[in-house]
Amino acid sequence: MSNYIVIHKPSQLIKKVVTSSLPPTPDGDHAFYAASEIVLTKYYKLKSKANRNGTLVSAGDLAAASPSFFESLQR
Repeated sequence: MSNYIVIHKPSQLIKKVVTSSLPPTPDGDHAFYAASEIVLTKYYKLKSKANRNGTLVSAGDLAAASPSFFESLQR
């Protein structure tokens, strides 16, 4: 099974991580990006900091911390 990061397209905020055996189908408001364990570790570290401030992690923040996630956004 693969992990996917769910991004709310209008706000570019990461809503959650889902695990699925099939790639999720994007809709008008959500995009799905495959995430490795390394990317997830970086995401959860950023999420921990963001939760203290009552905010969500943006796709840009994770892309700055993870070059491989940045590359996946370019595709």
